[in-house]
Amino acid sequence: MLTPVLLWSNILLCPAAGVFLLLRRSYTTSILFFISALFFISGLAFTNLRSLQHPEQLFLWQKYGLIFEVTAVLCCYFYTKTAFRDNSEIYKGIGFWISVIVAISLIIFVISTPLENLLFSPDFAEEHILFLTNAGFALYLLLMVFLVFGLVQLERTLAGLHQLQRWNIKLMVLGSGLLLGSFALYFSHSLLYRSINMSYVGIRSAAVFFAVIMFCYSLIFRETRSKLALSRGIAHRSFVLLLVGGYLILLGVLGEGLRYLNLATAKPIFNALILISCLVLAVIFFSEKLRRRLKVTLHKNFYQSKYDYKEQWQNFANRVATGVMLPEIQTSILDLFCESLACKGAAFYLYDYDSTSYVHTVSFNFRRDWRPFSETDPLIVKLKEKDWIINLKENPAELKGSLVESLEDVEAFLIVPLFFDEELAGFIVMAGQINVAEELTYEDYDLLRMLSRQAIATVQGLRLSEQLSTTRELAAIGRISTFVLHDLKNQVSGLSLMLDNARDYIDDPDFQQDMLETVGNTVENMNILISRLKNIKEKPDLVISSVALNKIIQDAVETAGSNVEVSGTLVQVAVDEEEIYKVILNLLVNAAEATENNLPVLINYGQRDDLAFIDVSDSGCGMSADFIENRLFKPFETTKKHGFGIGLYQCKQIIESHGGKIEVKSLDGEGTLFTLLLPLAVERSS
Repeated sequence: MLTPVLLWSNILLCPAAGVFLLLRRSYTTSILFFISALFFISGLAFTNLRSLQHPEQLFLWQKYGLIFEVTAVLCCYFYTKTAFRDNSEIYKGIGFWISVIVAISLIIFVISTPLENLLFSPDFAEEHILFLTNAGFALYLLLMVFLVFGLVQLERTLAGLHQLQRWNIKLMVLGSGLLLGSFALYFSHSLLYRSINMSYVGIRSAAVFFAVIMFCYSLIFRETRSKLALSRGIAHRSFVLLLVGGYLILLGVLGEGLRYLNLATAKPIFNALILISCLVLAVIFFSEKLRRRLKVTLHKNFYQSKYDYKEQWQNFANRVATGVMLPEIQTSILDLFCESLACKGAAFYLYDYDSTSYVHTVSFNFRRDWRPFSETDPLIVKLKEKDWIINLKENPAELKGSLVESLEDVEAFLIVPLFFDEELAGFIVMAGQINVAEELTYEDYDLLRMLSRQAIATVQGLRLSEQLSTTRELAAIGRISTFVLHDLKNQVSGLSLMLDNARDYIDDPDFQQDMLETVGNTVENMNILISRLKNIKEKPDLVISSVALNKIIQDAVETAGSNVEVSGTLVQVAVDEEEIYKVILNLLVNAAEATENNLPVLINYGQRDDLAFIDVSDSGCGMSADFIENRLFKPFETTKKHGFGIGLYQCKQIIESHGGKIEVKSLDGEGTLFTLLLPLAVERSS
């Protein structure tokens, strides 16, 4: 009693749902297939009901029922084939048209073949069982194949969608799966027992009822505009599993056929087939050419875009991150180019500013070529004129006489330009295409352009970074040289003054003694300077020790050799003796140069509060307030005609590195007073 009720639910609900979908005016290909399936299922339910109620008219109603059944299953399959996808590319695949031809052939076969050639039932009124002939069994086997492929399509749909998209269409996919699953369960019994038990019609009808409810509920209450974004990995694995499964099924059929023929040598033949099959599978899995063809086939049949750019970008980032030096990163980039375009090798050429040509930098499975491409080479001229990828298979006439013709022996087939800041920074030569028959399309070129932009940006960034490091090193050397020259100038000033006095006092024994001491101190200071230059650092470490301040001042005075008057009290300071000596010497030289008429430079030292002090004063030209505030202690700022402008800057750096201070008081035309404040030895040790 329940079976007729369930059949009536299908008869009424399916057309109502179909009308509801038509009124929504969402006439996509997949929805039209689903609506057609609903109407055919309603007709199938009606013919099944009439067959159960009027067994004497079995062949009349079952003829129409079989037509409805076949057509409904095929519509369900094509619904799963087109649902949630951009179908602009699906019609280009040969697999789609094969399925269309097989479907049309099945419908024509069912319509034109008498029912008794497909089904028979000696006592249907009592058992409600229909038996299948060989033709009927083959018909239901083909329908089962369509159902299985439809269920596979639904599984791919769910697996390939984003989590939010999956939630939106989950009920639609589950409803569609329930619909196909109910028919698959119904047909599986038919294939297993070569008969159709009409008692299962009620189960199928109940499944159809709930499937339609779920489908309509999802359309009403959930957004279903999501399109399938099928993962390449999922499609590749599914396709490979499908091929392997079909291969094993074929192998099983051959084995069963050999056993059915009862051949005495069936077992050795079967074992030989297994061995050959394993070898064939191994060849398929390890063949790069076949794998590339498989990817192209998947692209033509499943994807609107040939490449997954998210995956390509992740691969690029991972490859670049593995390298540290520029050649390593360039090799990783070439490896990625070869993998993406399925070629055996590639070479990187970059512009060399010294030779003004494009030189070979690194290569991957490519012969090392030392010959550079000049800027007048036809290849370079063509690349600069148009930012185009050049396919050497097309034999462009503009490249006649180019050096690229010599790369025929490595099977070079593609030139990818690398533009940076609108200038041709280099190019990549790709060679040894694995699948020679594969024709490159605009999608391949788009991928190469994307990769080339990222590649040259990375490479040029590293090249500019290396140039910047070199420039900084040269600048550091220049800065240190300036300091060294300044120190040497101070030493030379003392020697020059001594030489001037020697013309008048060379016969004086006291002067001779002073001269020897001055020369000795100068030599010692220059040796110390040379030793420090052996281990140059941007900020040299200080060698702090407790030293008498008067000793440092006396050494500087002897080196300066000018008219200096010294006064003060003994005090111990915690300083780098050599560095403070250079500061005092520099102040003495500056003061002597600023003072006219051989007036003395005054030095006073001692302790002030908790610091040691040194006052260096002169009666020279002085400095303006503006100069002291804005230019004094700045590098390369000086009032001297032949000065470096580095002395006082260096003095300030040295004093502050000791934790001290340098102060200045000056009036324009009245002289200058420099005060150095340094830590005491006791304070430093505590």
